[in-house]
Amino acid sequence: MRGWRKIRDQFSQVARIPRRWLGHPDLRSLRRKVDHLQQDVEHLLHRLHPELTAPEARQVQDGSPVNFEAQGYSQNGEDGLLLHILSEIGVAGHRIVEIGCGCGAECNSALLSCCFGWHALLFDRDRAQLDRAHLFFQSKGVGDRVRLIHQEVQPDDIDRLLVEDGQGDELDVLSIDVDGFDFWLWKQLSAVRPRVVIIEVNASFGPEVSRTVPWSPGASHHDPFRHHVRGWHHGASLRAMESLGRSKGYMLVAFESTGTNAFFLREDLLIASLPRLDPQQVWRPHKVRSRRHSPDAQARSLEELPFLEVDDCGEMNREARLTGR
Repeated sequence: MRGWRKIRDQFSQVARIPRRWLGHPDLRSLRRKVDHLQQDVEHLLHRLHPELTAPEARQVQDGSPVNFEAQGYSQNGEDGLLLHILSEIGVAGHRIVEIGCGCGAECNSALLSCCFGWHALLFDRDRAQLDRAHLFFQSKGVGDRVRLIHQEVQPDDIDRLLVEDGQGDELDVLSIDVDGFDFWLWKQLSAVRPRVVIIEVNASFGPEVSRTVPWSPGASHHDPFRHHVRGWHHGASLRAMESLGRSKGYMLVAFESTGTNAFFLREDLLIASLPRLDPQQVWRPHKVRSRRHSPDAQARSLEELPFLEVDDCGEMNREARLTGR
């Protein structure tokens, strides 16, 4: 027994070496956050003092939405992009609706609610996540202006939910991130026309194809692990989402650098500083997935799974639906 314990202790000592080298997971996460904050501060200083930027550096920076990205509470750089867009077009009622808010501490509503006094209506189907969101907003002292609803929002019910909650008048921002029927939620929405729409896309489909996962009334929430072991079978491609946006009177004005979220502006609010973008030109591969799998490999892994082709008018060709593996 003593011999086994000695071997076990030696093995444990050896196993600790790579863990010490990698660092504690919480410490690594803290370092990443510090790095993001430093980058955000650098971008902010560049914008505050453009006259100090060298000509060759200015040419690279001008016109790039990446320079406005900043991560306050958002998952990536959405906070900075959204603030930039809103500062350019102005706001109406200081209200945001978010479908798929998660734990609240990492969503597109948190910065506007916690720092700018906005009212927010947040939905999520995960009770545990919503409980954490409740605690988060209470800790920030904004629980009175953030309403949390435990519900799986279905595409054929989205109009009723928003109208019943008094969102029938002009809404400033709608954010959709449900890792499933995102395309269909926006397509079915007709009672409300937000000024800005932030919606997650699936960059793994690639820059050229125009596809979305299928949905039919009464279907349960799309399970991202039903067809793809890594959960990549969800949402819609950027090109499909851009076609849907145009069919509803919205133009693509930003696509954040991690290849995750697209920003659409209602066409009556378009201004020169926020021009319409070509989805194939601004598409970027999914940053996290591309660390281990090339964009082509991601697209190939989705090729035989169920999807619907989306035409340039945002409509589906149901004959193109695949049965999957």
